[in-house]
Amino acid sequence: MAATTHTQDPMHLEPIFVNPRSPHRWVRGVNLGGWLLLERYISPFQFSITSCHLEGDFCWYPGQASAPPEDSPEYQLCDLYACQPHLIENVDNIVDYPIDEYTLSSSFSSKETGAQWLNFHFEHFLKREDLVAIKEAGATHVRVPVPHFMLEEPRDDEPWIAGDRWKYFVRAAKWCREIGLEMWPDLHTVPGSQNGFDNGGQYLNIPTCNGWAYSQQNILRTVEAVKNMAHAIKRYGLDDVVTGVGLLNEPFTGCDQGIVRHYYQLGLEAVRGILGKNTAVYISDIFEANKFNDGFWQGSSEYENTFLDSHYYHVFGERSRSLSPRGHIAYVCQKNYREATSCCYENPPANTKVSTGMKRMFGEWSVSYDTLVVLKLYNVTAGIAKTGIAPYFDRQIPPARQDFLRNFAKAQMIAYEAAEVGTSAGWFYWTFKMEGGVFAEWDFLRGIREGWLPKVPPVNVSSEEFFDTTCHNLIFRTDDSMKIVKEYPDPDNLPENTWFGDEIDDDVVVSHGDSLLKGWKGSSSKNGAGLSFDSAHGIRNNIFLCAAIMFFGYAVWRVCFKGRRQRKGYTELEQTN
Repeated sequence: MAATTHTQDPMHLEPIFVNPRSPHRWVRGVNLGGWLLLERYISPFQFSITSCHLEGDFCWYPGQASAPPEDSPEYQLCDLYACQPHLIENVDNIVDYPIDEYTLSSSFSSKETGAQWLNFHFEHFLKREDLVAIKEAGATHVRVPVPHFMLEEPRDDEPWIAGDRWKYFVRAAKWCREIGLEMWPDLHTVPGSQNGFDNGGQYLNIPTCNGWAYSQQNILRTVEAVKNMAHAIKRYGLDDVVTGVGLLNEPFTGCDQGIVRHYYQLGLEAVRGILGKNTAVYISDIFEANKFNDGFWQGSSEYENTFLDSHYYHVFGERSRSLSPRGHIAYVCQKNYREATSCCYENPPANTKVSTGMKRMFGEWSVSYDTLVVLKLYNVTAGIAKTGIAPYFDRQIPPARQDFLRNFAKAQMIAYEAAEVGTSAGWFYWTFKMEGGVFAEWDFLRGIREGWLPKVPPVNVSSEEFFDTTCHNLIFRTDDSMKIVKEYPDPDNLPENTWFGDEIDDDVVVSHGDSLLKGWKGSSSKNGAGLSFDSAHGIRNNIFLCAAIMFFGYAVWRVCFKGRRQRKGYTELEQTN
C-alpha cells in the first residue's frame, strides 16, 4: 500500500498532545491488552487448547471472546471427550494449559496451524464497536501492546508465531482514524525477555531482564524491531493516527539503568528519524521513576513530546491487597501520588520547575484491588479442563463494591494527572475487555456499561475539576467496610513465594484517612502528602466538621448538663461528678 500524505486524508487527526507545553489537553486512553499480545488471564479460553486444536480441528467454548459468530460454518463447541485438554508442566511445576505465548506457540508442531488459531483471536477479540464504545466513553487514545516479532521473518530456532498481527493492526488503525482515536503501540516483548513476565511473552518464574540486557545482539534486534514498526507505520500511511510509540514495556527493577537508557536513546533516534518529531515517544520507568529525575532527556527540543511511563497497581503485593477501601484510596493519594510527581523537573531536587523535555505518563492502572490474578487463574483453567466452563464466568459486582470502584477510579485519575503540578500528560486504563467476570474489575468497557467506572472528562478539563473533588476528599466519601475486601489468596494461607510489597507506614494510609481530620499537616504536595487537603474542598470540609462537633457538644451540654443543673441544683450535680 502506498503511503499517503496528511493533506490527502480528510479524516486526518490533529495529535492531542504534540506540544507538551500545552498543559490542558490530556491524553486519556485505554489499553487494548491481550489482543495482539495474548495474556492468559484476559482470554483464558484462547490458551485452553486441546488435541483437536493441535491438529487444526478448531473448537470454542461458550462465551469465548475470540470465537467466530455462532452462525459461522467455522464455529463448533469443544467436546472434551473427543478432544483431550493439552496440559503440560510449566515453570511453576504445575500441569496446566500453556501459560504464555511462548508455550502456546510451542505447542503447535505446525506454525501454520498455530497461526490459524491465533488469527481467529486477532480477528474477533477486538471489534469496531469496542473502539466506538471507548471513544463514546470520552477516551482519546488506545495503547496497543505488540511483540517484537510482529514484523520479523519467522526463525526456526524460536517458537514465536506472528500470524496476521500486522494486518489486524492496520485494520484497527483505520478504524481509529474513522472514529477519532489515536493509537500508541507499545513494544511488550523483546528477545531474551526484559522482565520474565507473561506479558513479556515468556514467563520465566524468576523476574529478570538479564537475557535481554546483557546481550548486545538482543538489544540491536530490539532496535530493529522498533525501526521495522516505524517504517511500516510510515509505509502504510498510518502516521496521522499512530501518533506515539512505546519503546519497551516494564523492564524489571534492577535492570542496568545505563544499558536501558542507551537503548532508549537508540529507540528515540530510530522513531524520530522515520516518523518525525511530532511522534510521541514513551519509555518505562523500570519501576523507579524518581531515578529518572536527574536531567535525563531534558534541556533540548529533541526531548519534547517524550514521556516517562509508570504503572501502578494494588493487587500484586499482599500488604496493599489487605488495605481497607479508604486505605486503598489513601494509598493512591499518598504513595502513588508521591511517585507520580517524583519526576520530571528541570531543577532537582528542588523540583519547582517542570521539565520542558520529558514529562510523565501513566500507561497502566486499574481498579482491581484484592485478587492476585496469576494464582486465581489456576482455578479458572482447572475448571475449563474439567468441564469446558470457566468458574466465576458469570460473576457480578455487587452495588457496594461498585460504589468503591467508582471512587477508587476517580482518585487514580486525579492523582495521576496531578493537575496542580504540571508534570503529567495523562493515563491509560488497563484494559479494554476481559473474557468473563472472574477478573471483571480490569474490564473498562464493562465498567462504563455498568457505571462503576466514571466517564472520561473532556480533553481540556482536569479530572479534579470535572469531578469537583480532591483525591483526599474521596477518602471520606468512601464506605470503609471490609465486607467488600475479598483477598485472594487467603492472607492466612499464603504461598511461600508471596511478594508482600512495600511496607506501608504512611499515617494517612494506616489511619484510613483519619489523621487528616485530626489536624495532621503531612508534607507539601510536592514531597509527599499527595493532593493537599488544605485545598478549598479540604478547608470547607474541615470547617463543616468543626462546626458540627461544636454544635453537637453544645447540644449535649444543653440536654445533659444544663437541664440537670435546673432539675437537681448545683449540689446534686457536684455529687454526680
